[in-house]
Amino acid sequence: MPPFSAFRRKRPALLAGAVLTAAVWAAGQAPAAAQPFPSKPVTVVVPFAAGGTVDNMARQVQQSLQEKLGQPVVIDNRGGAGGTIGTALVAKAAADGYTVEMVFDSYATEQLIHPKLPYVTERDLTGVAYMVRSPMVLAVTGSGPYQTLADYVAASKKGGVSFASVGAGSSNHLAAELFHQAAGTSGIHTPYRGGGPALSDLMGGHVESIIASLPLVLPHIQSGKLRALAVTAPQRVAALPDVPAIAETYPGFEIYSWVGMVAPAQTPPAVLEKLEAATIDTLRDPAVAGRITAAGFEVVAGGRTEMNTLVRTESERWGQLIKSRGIVTQ
Repeated sequence: MPPFSAFRRKRPALLAGAVLTAAVWAAGQAPAAAQPFPSKPVTVVVPFAAGGTVDNMARQVQQSLQEKLGQPVVIDNRGGAGGTIGTALVAKAAADGYTVEMVFDSYATEQLIHPKLPYVTERDLTGVAYMVRSPMVLAVTGSGPYQTLADYVAASKKGGVSFASVGAGSSNHLAAELFHQAAGTSGIHTPYRGGGPALSDLMGGHVESIIASLPLVLPHIQSGKLRALAVTAPQRVAALPDVPAIAETYPGFEIYSWVGMVAPAQTPPAVLEKLEAATIDTLRDPAVAGRITAAGFEVVAGGRTEMNTLVRTESERWGQLIKSRGIVTQ
């Protein structure tokens, strides 16, 4: 057995070796920890079924967005419960920028409609971009009996006219409630899991009407499967010049549908900035903007601040109607 003094002589060398080994290990780990965002695919959750307004918008920007980010962008449809199932998933996701969500205007009223949600919107989520907006259209089945807005109002005054939505408290639902309030009429609410299923039943004659975003219904109006009775913009719109604005009959009536992007609230500011910049650059790309505009949207291309402000103001705007009409789920 070597004398104790031998161990004392070797100790500095052993310590130096240990330090060197640790340094080499740390150097090997550093590149992974310091990888710039994004370094892997980004998932965009769409909280509605395929074929609706948000899903269509996600697919319009998908290719350009992944070019701007330099990574694949994966669309994940998580429909149900008026969009709250998908939003709950994102609210609880890792706040690293790799899971974001594209939301509909109903996002601003979810907390008011569903008091027992497993998340708090302004606490658990934050804006990335205010992307687009569009007027909405009161549409009915093309082969149905309603030829004009006056026809629809007269039938609604007798009760029993059904209207579709993508869930309680969705923009479709609230727009219809606001319309019936303005007209002094009533309707039968028929909720669906997304705009696609709602339109399928509308065109199939299983429900009589919907107030939906212009891009969602425009192709079906042009094909004759649906008939446009009125638009929710304050004036007539270029895509449907012969269709009156609801405001022509009920002054002051104005509603816009919109789509934005959100992320978990604790996402680092630098990551949010990259997501925001990539989304805005995508929306300002002439080819992308041209397709979006042709589909009936207005490109907003607002950033995080604009999105958060929009959500707050829309929540305040619709809160009174939700309360007065008793639109709350358990």
